[in-house]
Amino acid sequence: MKAVFKVLHRGLVVEFYKQNAGFFGLILLVFFGFVKSDEHIAIGAFFVGNPGALFFLYILWLAYTVKVLLFQLPVIHKPELQFLESFFLLDLKIKILTVTSTSILLLIPVLAYAIFLIFLALPNGQFTTVISIIICLTVLFALLASAILYWLNRLPHEKKIFQILFFKRIALPASLFFITFLFRKEIVLIILSKVYSCLLIAGTAALYDTDTFDLRLLTTGVMLSVVGNVAFLYKYVSFQYHSMAFTLNLPFSSFTIISRHILVIVILLIPEILTLSRHYPLNPAIMDIAGIFAFAVGISFIMFAWMISRQVALADFLVNIFWLVVVMTFFVLFSVHPLILGTLLLVISVIITYIRHDQYEHAEL
Repeated sequence: MKAVFKVLHRGLVVEFYKQNAGFFGLILLVFFGFVKSDEHIAIGAFFVGNPGALFFLYILWLAYTVKVLLFQLPVIHKPELQFLESFFLLDLKIKILTVTSTSILLLIPVLAYAIFLIFLALPNGQFTTVISIIICLTVLFALLASAILYWLNRLPHEKKIFQILFFKRIALPASLFFITFLFRKEIVLIILSKVYSCLLIAGTAALYDTDTFDLRLLTTGVMLSVVGNVAFLYKYVSFQYHSMAFTLNLPFSSFTIISRHILVIVILLIPEILTLSRHYPLNPAIMDIAGIFAFAVGISFIMFAWMISRQVALADFLVNIFWLVVVMTFFVLFSVHPLILGTLLLVISVIITYIRHDQYEHAEL
């Protein structure tokens, strides 16, 4: 069993921490370079004393676990680890013990912080919180260990036995290619970005409960929320014009291409649209609601069009986004209706996309 543990440790655990060294280095720099010990205790006490905040922490832990899972699947199938195909021949007890110990090592950051929270909760008699943390850890460990065990057992004989003909005939629409790519490769980015944007919209709408505001405040909040999707749009440009570059030779009309881009943007904005629909603070007016939605899509589409008009690094493009926000804020403060702004942005974006779509050449920066 010791030999099996060493193999999994070096092949899965060490490789994971080695390839994510930059990520963990950034976390250590932020939390231990800028945050003092008493501030750590205050943050931990806040999580322990607030079930809502603790639930948000559980979501972050789950996102980290999913990140580990997405890393392990391609690693297990690497040619240099082909000998793992014999893993299914081991005794069940050995497989469970080795996979469990491997999962614990992969989730050490989560386990360490959970223990810290438990030590904060126990002196205050918050036993319910302690039980909740233990249950969450158990679920995460079980999820990770079960997935790794399943993949390792499937290595030698992974093949399809049958396929239902009905599902065989269903093809994934082209507009969902990029969405599927995001969920497979960037699940942590999706969770963090959408949590930020949805909380910003909900927080802006909550201000209307304490004072009287017009449409300008909500428009500004939606604009700042939608700008948070710039990383998705940057990856979409790379995906569309690099990974899917062969589609540029297909006989699609400009209308089809532009419509597909708009549809992808609308799908990306579904969480924001649902949050806005749920927390819309003003009296329902068709023009205002349509204006807010058109403005959100227009801001996203103009960022996409801007990216294909002149390729720059994401860090440099953020400077351009700053000036876009400044200009749009100027128009919003002077009470230009969001429907007018959204329509104008959509028209400009369509023109840029129509001109630059066939001329754009993606280069790795």
